[in-house]
Amino acid sequence: MRTVICHYHIYKNSGTSFDAALHQVFGAAHLSFDGPFPYFGIDRTQLDRIICRNPAGRAFSSHQIRLPAPASLDYRVLAATFLRNPFLRVASIWRFKRGHEDGTRTSDLARRMDFAEWLDHALSDPQEITHVSNAQTRILGEDGTGRTLMRRSAGRMEYDLEQARANLRNVALLGRTDHYEADLARMTRRLKAEGIDFSTPAPLRLNVTEASAGPPEDRVRALLAALPEALAARFVAANDQDVALYDHATRLIEAEDRP
Repeated sequence: MRTVICHYHIYKNSGTSFDAALHQVFGAAHLSFDGPFPYFGIDRTQLDRIICRNPAGRAFSSHQIRLPAPASLDYRVLAATFLRNPFLRVASIWRFKRGHEDGTRTSDLARRMDFAEWLDHALSDPQEITHVSNAQTRILGEDGTGRTLMRRSAGRMEYDLEQARANLRNVALLGRTDHYEADLARMTRRLKAEGIDFSTPAPLRLNVTEASAGPPEDRVRALLAALPEALAARFVAANDQDVALYDHATRLIEAEDRP
């Protein structure tokens, strides 16, 4: 049975760096693809068709595929994805959008506003709030049919956290942007045990908006401390599910690391 890696690429979560590693290892057998519009989705049935129609493919990457992974009698999927501390991720989105005039409303707002202004606006805007409130839970919380449970409330989006947790439990190659090098090394060991040589040169960090300075916990504290107190509290409340999901991912990684 063919074993393939499916990289569920989450925006601003080390996906470009991991794609570069996949390309270094697999070359033309690494297929990276997205639909013509960012709001398109590729469900597990369509992903199954892509895998089956590319029998030489070893790794498949897309922003638009969603967990859970497809099942088949002809191939086996090792799902890969990276999570990120939600507060650092949102700040990275602002920096990226501020530096790239890509024609989106988010980019236009980021270029005109400092981080606090942009965050305050996004938390109050029915379209922009999806970027700054529990976004990773939304992306990882589908049930395999394309359905995402969602509820809006004042200053917060709520999704299916339990489905997202269940989906993560079936991710063989789970990583965190905030611990990229260590988690990539652990993935390499896991792949070696699967008979896949994932030896790469020193890990590259691509498309990075900020040079890491200190432990993630210190950077989060500094980020929140720089905001007005009421705005920081809104920001924290709006990402309670993403914090819980990130902690869940960390526990899964730590359990895998234990002898």
